[in-house]
Amino acid sequence: MQAKFTNKVDDFIQYHKKSTIWLGIKLAARISRPYMGWLVGNGEVINFWRDTWATEIPLREYIKMPQSM
Repeated sequence: MQAKFTNKVDDFIQYHKKSTIWLGIKLAARISRPYMGWLVGNGEVINFWRDTWATEIPLREYIKMPQSM
């Protein structure tokens, strides 16, 4: 959602259509943003290839790579 609706400095983009839903999303995001964060892996150790990022499937499942990685 962030990539689709925010610009490079994390401000919400101006949407091209008037929408009460969009106004509600922007309001909710402003209120909740201070309480949001990212947790990668278990929060202590990051494994780029084995942790899940945008889906429930780790990156290593999408490409053929040695089991040792």
